[in-house]
Amino acid sequence: MTDKTAGYKWLRLSFWCAAISLGASEAWATRFAMNPDGISYLDIGDAYWRRDWHNALNAYWSPLYSWILGFFLKVLKPSPYWEFPVAHLVNFLIYLAALACFEFFLLSVVAYQQSREAEDINEPYDVLPEWAWLVLGYTLFISCSISLITLSLVTPDMCVAALVYLTSGLLLRIRSGVGTRATFALLGLVLGVAYYAKSVMFVLAFPFLVISLFFRSGVRKGVADVLLATAIFFAVASPLIVALSVAKHRLTFGDSGAVNYEIFVDGVDVFLPEGSGQLHPARKISGFATIHEFAYPISGTYPLWYDTSYWHDGIKPSFNPKGQIKTIERSIVADLWLVVGVHFSFTLALLALVLIAPRPSRFLGRSARSWPITIPALSALVLYGLVYTEYRYIAAFVLLLWLAAFSGISLPASQGSRRLIGIAVTGIAAVTLFLSGRTVCHDLIDPLNSVSVPWEVASKLDELGIKPGDKLAVVAAEPFGSGGAFAARLARAQIVAQVDTPDVFWKGTATSRARLIGTISTTGVKAVLGSGGLPAPPDSDWSKVGDTSFYVLLLQ
Repeated sequence: MTDKTAGYKWLRLSFWCAAISLGASEAWATRFAMNPDGISYLDIGDAYWRRDWHNALNAYWSPLYSWILGFFLKVLKPSPYWEFPVAHLVNFLIYLAALACFEFFLLSVVAYQQSREAEDINEPYDVLPEWAWLVLGYTLFISCSISLITLSLVTPDMCVAALVYLTSGLLLRIRSGVGTRATFALLGLVLGVAYYAKSVMFVLAFPFLVISLFFRSGVRKGVADVLLATAIFFAVASPLIVALSVAKHRLTFGDSGAVNYEIFVDGVDVFLPEGSGQLHPARKISGFATIHEFAYPISGTYPLWYDTSYWHDGIKPSFNPKGQIKTIERSIVADLWLVVGVHFSFTLALLALVLIAPRPSRFLGRSARSWPITIPALSALVLYGLVYTEYRYIAAFVLLLWLAAFSGISLPASQGSRRLIGIAVTGIAAVTLFLSGRTVCHDLIDPLNSVSVPWEVASKLDELGIKPGDKLAVVAAEPFGSGGAFAARLARAQIVAQVDTPDVFWKGTATSRARLIGTISTTGVKAVLGSGGLPAPPDSDWSKVGDTSFYVLLLQ
């Protein structure tokens, strides 16, 4: 931290307060929200902390986030009503850690920019002053964290973002010449931990490692330090790689990339995949109103999503030109909308500053000097773009690219130029904070966020005698949200069968439904759960759950 940066402590403190307030409000507003991925992470966390290693090890879901969730659930022991809020408390704590990591990265950016400006001291240009970098950086962090990653989703993406910021800050310190051998060692350690947060970081670690090779004075010393970082990275990553490879009987660092390619490019069904060479298809037990059963050997609330890689085993990703082109097109559209829609204030301000510069071409040259953070970020966007892009996946890398782009700004040295830069940066902050605040306020006043429907259903299941470990069937195309998996998680029950065509089931006659229920009962389930805004079942044995859209049929 420079002396001048320390002088902006009130500016930094103000943005910290804004970031913490918005994050805490969003976490509280969405405390009862849940998502499919979150159920699997919660299940896996439980398995690790009860030392059920066989069921805990998973080739699709990376373990770090599950370890954190499982730890807090084990220590706090929340009731079913408070379990999802505890998960959002964990999200908020990770958000605070990400803010601290970003602070380290932002101060590294400021120091790096100052070192570059010192080389251009005789050039008559105004660039972003230090206060502008701080305002721009914190504003980007708030936008990417609240709007793109969000605290409403129970996913490891905030963990990944924190580790990306930490890694990028270390890389810039090495680039600025203040990095030591210990910095390289820490770089390898952080990249290894990032792999445990998400398997894609195993691939993305290599751009960071290769780039660091160019920043050490002396070839021999540089190679030695990078080899040290690489060795530590592999030493940290290898236990998980070995465990997964032994479990899968083949070398692998994770199957999420291959499975997602099958789903989003090749068009394989996510829950009930079918394909040549499939080793573990779910068992179809009825053709009419299709019913699948999957009581073994996978555990978890919803086995088809608990270990997706098991059900996809044997199906090989194949290059599908048509599917690949559509995937790339979707990714490009998503990236463009991020530029012209979600982050339009950044785009507008950047274009204005570039176009009024006397030499707009100078912008590209100055931006290119931030290539140490640009190359890893672009690598991530390309990698995700070939498979599937969601904003929460790329948020941290988008932040890196925005900072690299603004590093290219240079205007003629004058009071007017400094005023324009001040207006642009202040305008970005005002618009972004307004939009982020509006999002949080909307969630705070949304009555749906103050009610835990899954808890109501779980309470009804308990009332009917469903105990932890009991088996359930669901009438749903996919048993999440409206399908019952969130409630099953809170009841500690396991979904082992599902009617994949709920419309056929509900529109059939009472006789046909009874026949299907008889088929379902052969799977050993104790109750059937149905929902989805359907008309009240004509069969009197179904119990409606309060004012929700759920119905429960208890099987004797």
